[in-house]
Amino acid sequence: MAEKSGTRSPAEAGNLAGEEGWPVLHLYQRIDRTRWRRLDDGERAAAVKEFSELLARCVGEEGLQLVPTAVIGKADLGIMAIHPDLKRIQRLTQEIAATALGACLETTYSFLSLSEKSEYISTSGDHARKLIDEDGLDPESPEFRQQVAVMTKRMAAYADMRVHPELPGAEYPVLCFYPMSKKRDGDRNWYALSFSERKRLMGSHATAGRAFAGRVTQLITSSTGLDDWEWGVTLFTRDLKSIRDIVYEMRYDEGSALYGLFGPFYVGVRFAPGDLRDTLQL
Repeated sequence: MAEKSGTRSPAEAGNLAGEEGWPVLHLYQRIDRTRWRRLDDGERAAAVKEFSELLARCVGEEGLQLVPTAVIGKADLGIMAIHPDLKRIQRLTQEIAATALGACLETTYSFLSLSEKSEYISTSGDHARKLIDEDGLDPESPEFRQQVAVMTKRMAAYADMRVHPELPGAEYPVLCFYPMSKKRDGDRNWYALSFSERKRLMGSHATAGRAFAGRVTQLITSSTGLDDWEWGVTLFTRDLKSIRDIVYEMRYDEGSALYGLFGPFYVGVRFAPGDLRDTLQL
């Protein structure tokens, strides 16, 4: 959550923590209502209490960022979790499965990815060239040095935010997740493009996304070699229309229109652990 930050201390002996990106899990599960109804009233009440307490502990745990959502359509329960240590993410899946409610959950979709700094991020060198070529600044001038220093600091903060993300709080109650990849078909092969051309396209893509600042907060994570798609996109918003608008508008962006491949979309509404029973009608 926004008020918590994950630990960035050196990896302890025996854990799988790293500084170059944090594991991110999206887990979507359906309640087996037939199995759930076989439990008597007391067992169901105890199961709700057990699972609610697990969610509350996880939400409050230092270093672990966890967002439970009530998913619409494709699943019942969604869990998004981030932690520096992959072992903690693995243990979380088993903690869920080990509960009485967990025994009644069937996984409909899961996605593992890693937070990362984009290779296409603007650099101080990019900004320096713009100041010289487009703004006509003298590279020896105090104004030039000051603007480059400001840009360098800003991009370092942005890169750190991408590698060590802090998820927004309850002010963004709607969450949308979808995986995506880049095409590699014939003359539409993203990876056959030069780096400069890919960077140009991604720069245009980022500009289109910035138009939604304040309406949508997003997290892009890398899943190449980790899951069946190359990236995971998580959108935090206040309303469904903001999701529809940003995805619709950005599909007209050249990089998406020519090279974008999109997987299934999962939309859910955040809920507090204490609201588990009413939210999922348990």
